[in-house]
Amino acid sequence: MLGFQAIEVNASDSRGKADAKIQKGIGGSTSNSVKELVSNESLSHKMERTQQQKTVLIMDEVDGMSAGDRGGVADLIASIKISKVPIICICNDRYSQKLKSLMNYCLLLSFRKPTKQQMAKRLSHIAKAEGIQVNEIALEELAERSNGDIRMAINQLQYMSLSMSVIKFDDIKQRLQSSSKDEDISPFTAVDKLFGFNAGKLRMDERIDLSMSDPDLVPLLIQENYINYRPSSAGKDDNGMKRMSLIARAAESIGDGDIINVQIRRYRQWQLSQFGSLTSCIIPAALLHGSREILEQGERNFNRFGGWLGKNSTMGKNYRLLEDLHVHLLTSRESDLGRATIRLDCLTLLLKRLTDPLRVLPKDEAVETVVKFMDSYSISMEDYDTIVEMSKFKGHPNPLDGIQPAVKAALTRAYNKGSSLRVVRAADLVTISNFKKAPKKRIAAMLEPLEGSLAEENEEETPSDDENQDDDLDDLKKKSVESNLESLNSKAIKVELELKGSGSSGAKKAPAGRGKGSAATATSSQKAGRGSGSGSASKRKR
Repeated sequence: MLGFQAIEVNASDSRGKADAKIQKGIGGSTSNSVKELVSNESLSHKMERTQQQKTVLIMDEVDGMSAGDRGGVADLIASIKISKVPIICICNDRYSQKLKSLMNYCLLLSFRKPTKQQMAKRLSHIAKAEGIQVNEIALEELAERSNGDIRMAINQLQYMSLSMSVIKFDDIKQRLQSSSKDEDISPFTAVDKLFGFNAGKLRMDERIDLSMSDPDLVPLLIQENYINYRPSSAGKDDNGMKRMSLIARAAESIGDGDIINVQIRRYRQWQLSQFGSLTSCIIPAALLHGSREILEQGERNFNRFGGWLGKNSTMGKNYRLLEDLHVHLLTSRESDLGRATIRLDCLTLLLKRLTDPLRVLPKDEAVETVVKFMDSYSISMEDYDTIVEMSKFKGHPNPLDGIQPAVKAALTRAYNKGSSLRVVRAADLVTISNFKKAPKKRIAAMLEPLEGSLAEENEEETPSDDENQDDDLDDLKKKSVESNLESLNSKAIKVELELKGSGSSGAKKAPAGRGKGSAATATSSQKAGRGSGSGSASKRKR
């Protein structure tokens, strides 16, 4: 081959990372032999002295380097950097993620399948050498049915020659009618064929097969890349008006395809699948097929992956984060606004109250002001990050610009320091609008700090001996709790609480030994246990 000795390393060989210990040398794994080969022109892969000075290394199916060849791609790149001999890397799928780093060190050469005329000419030479009589039309049919696979065509020709000396067109058609080669086409290959220069010569059934090779991904790839193509049907178009007209028609067809796709997915109208492929894939590709060009400097001139998938995932994430912020604001009882109103009207105001003090006020005062505001609206640090993230827009400055890192760290420490004083005051089960099934046990923290002094006073206070006064206080507390629950329910918050003794939603059990049947709360002014009389009174209330 051009005076070179070809040394092939295929997928059956171990092509993992070479051994770190150099003393193993070529006596180690295949990778060690490759490493030694590329750095020395006189040694071959079989550890023998070569008779030729020119050697070429062929790495077959590099996109097949999997877990068994751990570190193989990185080691191959290192070998390319130090190689003194040419290295040819062969792959089936150049869009594979495994080859993303390798592509930067290789010259890309794309090889197309031979046409049926080229295959028929080669098969004719083989048939004459073997003494088989077959006409050119039959050989073209054989080449077309084998889908460019010359090995399959030769095998079929040999098999038919065993039973007949003269092969006709009808014989090949009957033989390969049900045994034609199935082609596994990737979505990128299908889009390349639909937008290629020869796309106008494709039959309608071939276009449908290409668009249906992946009915979910092919329309997304076409929608992502159709504006990059300069249509060959536009001809001479100095001002670009013909191209813009074709792009507009393609965009309208893609929109019709989205409407049909909704009918297919939502209402299971699967009989519309081919019509959906026609509007979302075939018509846009037929209008704009031609040469591809880049629209931005630095862009790589090949079809991009569909960006809709990543944007849809980001949208779902933002919806979940906004829902958490919405629930926290509802439980603070300072806001009863909906999600859309919070996102469109209130998010800018919240961001201003959370970031402006950190820029203009002294460090300690700013941190205290922001933490107090966060506690009043039940905003957690996760909600703080959500508000900042949702306020970032392309072309606009970062909302946190101008805030010193030391102030950010102080805010985090101050909030975490007070987190132990925050309790869950409301929301055991929170109903969420537009959701068929509410999340189980979704806790919305009130995040209202407890005063340490209040807790200490409660422990030091002793109960009154007047049982009638206690009963009046209990009734007042119970009514207050019920009114609070009614207020929360009116704001679309469903709260399930078990009223005990004092009837407070933030009830905490009193330490053992303080009394028989007493209950203690964070808001009660009496926490000591009662005697047996008060215990029986508590039982009667239950």
